[in-house]
Amino acid sequence: MSGTCTSKTLMAIAGEAGNDVLTVLPLMDPSNPAFASSPAVTLYKEKLAKFAPTADPGNGIVAYGWTAGAMLQKILEDSPKLTRLSVMETARSFTASGIGLMPKGAKFVTNIKNDWFLGEQFEIVQYSTTKGYFSPVGGAIDFNGKTASFTPKALING
Repeated sequence: MSGTCTSKTLMAIAGEAGNDVLTVLPLMDPSNPAFASSPAVTLYKEKLAKFAPTADPGNGIVAYGWTAGAMLQKILEDSPKLTRLSVMETARSFTASGIGLMPKGAKFVTNIKNDWFLGEQFEIVQYSTTKGYFSPVGGAIDFNGKTASFTPKALING
């Protein structure tokens, strides 16, 4: 799954061929009016306007970067020490919800022993070229702790 392929940048290139494309998304699409009153989307747009006024708040790449930054902040806050080793160990034993543009109830979870994958909880979404955003077409799907079981070992270990 890519956190950046579900963006207006790439969907615009597809033109009309991008209409009704199905994909998965671990974040709320800030362009979708259904999320406009979400405190997370409100904060995101407020801070983006202040600190990056030329950035497009509806661009999934920007939204992904915001959420990645929020994850890093949480990892640094949770880390017992601000050393490389401590921060890496914290990142590998991480549970977070309600950060960045994560949907309500979603969790990012890693486990140092057997699960280093984030974003294993997501929704199937569909793009509308007319509307210019992705909309959920089903409920949340939870693969937390399962990605390694169906991912080729060469992709995990190089």
